[in-house]
Amino acid sequence: MNRLDFFRTLGLGTTGLIIPNTTWSQKPVKIYDNYVKGLTHYQFGKIRNQLVVGQELVLNREIKNYYDSFAVEVFFGSHKLGYLAAYENIAIANMLEQGVNFKAFVSKLTSNPDQVFDGLAIEIYTNIILENPKIIETDLLGKRADDAHDQYRKGFSL
Repeated sequence: MNRLDFFRTLGLGTTGLIIPNTTWSQKPVKIYDNYVKGLTHYQFGKIRNQLVVGQELVLNREIKNYYDSFAVEVFFGSHKLGYLAAYENIAIANMLEQGVNFKAFVSKLTSNPDQVFDGLAIEIYTNIILENPKIIETDLLGKRADDAHDQYRKGFSL
């Protein structure tokens, strides 16, 4: 091993900076929970009996929608159910365009056929990335700062 490679293994070049050992984790966060719009215009009536609470649904960004430039379609398999509500869909539409992954699930399902307009509600989750789960798992919530485990001086036990 030459001298330059030796220093690189110790840190970043000859600066002596050491890259911290970080563990990345993900946590699901609910970002949306509301009724699907347009159920009477699509295939919800045909497949209503196949849906259950907790069933996974698929979101699709419909860029060329004449009525809503931020349209987000909701699908069950190949069956289109409707759309996210206009003005509530802007952030999700933009994130879909940027490749953010979402998980959508049925959160409410009415069995009454007269309640067509609010017959299906969905909840949407995405993951946030946390730098190190140990930062969040601290005992500061139950102890005074002076009595809590000093993670920053003693380091993390991974």
